[in-house]
Amino acid sequence: MNQENKQEIIKKIVIERVRAMSPNVKIALGSTTKSFLDKNQLIEEINNNTDVGKKIINIQMKYVRALKEGLV
Repeated sequence: MNQENKQEIIKKIVIERVRAMSPNVKIALGSTTKSFLDKNQLIEEINNNTDVGKKIINIQMKYVRALKEGLV
């Protein structure tokens, strides 16, 4: 499996984790009220491979790794 395939699998896993969130969840990024994103906006950011989407993937993967290691 090459790196590109791994990244696509990770992206799909993160999108499914976001979809599993409560329907009324909003994530705050930054310090302004314009920085709140709902589930659909998060998924759009991930699919469009934006900086925000990459950050969401990074945060989710850190959390999954922490779960695996028993830190959470």
